[in-house]
Amino acid sequence: MGAYILRRLLTLVPTVFLITVLGFIIMELPPGDYVDRYILQQQAQGNTGIADQEAMLRVRFGLDKPAAVRFTHWLGAFARGDFGDSLAQNRPVRTIIGERLLLTFVVSFCAFLLSWGIGIPLGIYSATHQYSKGDNFLTVTAFLGLGLPDFLIALIFLVLAWRVSGDVLTGLFSSEFTTASWSWAKFQDLLRHLWIPVLAVILTGTAWVMRVMRGNLLDVLNSNYIQAARARGVPERVVVWKHGVRNALHPLVSALGQTLVWLVNGFTITSIVLDLPTIQTVYLNATLSQDIFLGGTILILIGLLVVIGTFLADILLAWLDPRIRFS
Repeated sequence: MGAYILRRLLTLVPTVFLITVLGFIIMELPPGDYVDRYILQQQAQGNTGIADQEAMLRVRFGLDKPAAVRFTHWLGAFARGDFGDSLAQNRPVRTIIGERLLLTFVVSFCAFLLSWGIGIPLGIYSATHQYSKGDNFLTVTAFLGLGLPDFLIALIFLVLAWRVSGDVLTGLFSSEFTTASWSWAKFQDLLRHLWIPVLAVILTGTAWVMRVMRGNLLDVLNSNYIQAARARGVPERVVVWKHGVRNALHPLVSALGQTLVWLVNGFTITSIVLDLPTIQTVYLNATLSQDIFLGGTILILIGLLVVIGTFLADILLAWLDPRIRFS
C-alpha cells in the first residue's frame, strides 16, 4: 500500500498541471472577454465613448497578449502563490477567496457533518427494520427531501422565520455585524442566521445519505456470506455492525471525492437565494463576467479537491476493506 500511495502522489503533479490547463481553457471558451462585457455594461449606462478606450482597457487588464502568453505568466505566478488580480473587483484573487473561504467551510462543514451523522444511523435503522412503520415513514420523508430542492426549503424557512421574528434572516450576519470584528455578539448573530442554510441543506443531504446507506446495507445483509454468518450462530448485532455496516459504507466513502468539492461549490442556488457571503456566489459572478483569474482559480481549486478527495477515498477504502489490494 505504501508503494501505491507513493505512485498516486507522483501522479498528482501532472494531474494538477492538466487541471490548470483545462481550467484556463474553459474560462477562455466563451466568446469575447472581460473587456467586451465591460464595454457593453458601460454603454448600457450611457458611456458611449468607452469603445474608443478598448485598446487601453486591454492593456490595463492584461488582455492585450495572446492567451498562451497570458497562461504562461499566470501559471508561473500561480506556482508562487500569486493567483493574480480580479478584473471585476481590482483586488488580489487570494484576498477575495480568503475572505469567503472560512464562512463557506463553516456552512458546508456543519451541513456535511449533520447530514452524514444523521443519515447513516437512519439508513441503518431503515434497513434493519425493512417495511416497518418507521422504515415507511423514513422512506417517504427521504423521497420528499430528495424531491424538494434545498433553495426552496431555504425559502420556506426564511418566510417562517420572518413570520415568527419579523426579521429577514438573509446572509450570515446582520448589517451591524457584517464588517465588525469577531466577538461573542457577532458569533451569536452568525448562529442566528446559520440555521436556515444549514437546515435546508441537511434535509436534502440526509435524505440522500439515508437512501444510499439503506440500499447498500440491504444488499449486504442479503449476501451469501452474511447468511452463512447467521447460520453459524453469529449474533445479529455483530452481523449488522461488524460485517454489514462496514461493507455498506463503501459507496459513501467513494463519494468523498465529490464531497470535498461540495464543501466549496455546493448549494450554489441556495447561496444566491439567501445572499450568503460564500465562494459559490463569487464563482458564479466571476464566470458570468468572464473574470478569468478569479473564476479560473476557483475552478482549479475545485479540480484539486476532486483529486485530493479521490486519493483520500482510495486510502479509506483500503483501510475499510482488507480485501482491496494495490498491486
